[in-house]
Amino acid sequence: MIDYVSGKIEQKNPTAIVVDVNGIGYHINTSVQTYEKIPGIGEQVKIKTYLHVREDILQLYGFAEEKERDVFLGLISVSGIGPKQAQTILSGIPIHELVLAIRESDIDRLTTISGVGKKTAQRLIVELKEKFKSLGLIDELAESTEMTIQLSSLEQEAIMALVSLGYKKQTAAKALVKIRGNDKVLSLEEMIKKVLQMI
Repeated sequence: MIDYVSGKIEQKNPTAIVVDVNGIGYHINTSVQTYEKIPGIGEQVKIKTYLHVREDILQLYGFAEEKERDVFLGLISVSGIGPKQAQTILSGIPIHELVLAIRESDIDRLTTISGVGKKTAQRLIVELKEKFKSLGLIDELAESTEMTIQLSSLEQEAIMALVSLGYKKQTAAKALVKIRGNDKVLSLEEMIKKVLQMI
């Protein structure tokens, strides 16, 4: 398998990019998620890839993050789902929301994705819940989603300030949840001070 492609972006649209590698242009199919994360035309990119091989065609699929490729590989392992539909699914829902929906067996959320009916949603849940858990995706991505949902806008500001000081986002988020007072609403400054005392 071609693990990654590194070069200059020559063309870019929400479903595919062309990357020039030493004078050879690689057409790489992408999800909207990857499209939004990679640089613009003329800039250098290093993108993780999956090579889909059929008798009559070779297709490259690209991913801005390793986790997205892991989820993509999981999707195409599900009976009835090919690379194009997996690409469509990844364009229709952030990967952390997809993983959380699978963990929670949330058929209603899954069926809001273009091309995913009730039967497909059920197959995704049955075939991927344990697979994603074994890869660590369930815990890592779902926890990230839950932390984002729980945090207020003021707490988000505190996280940005703490990240600028060199702390990891997830560590800061967990600390903020722990210091919440039952009666008193903390100011931004008080939040940051209390978190610094903890970490």
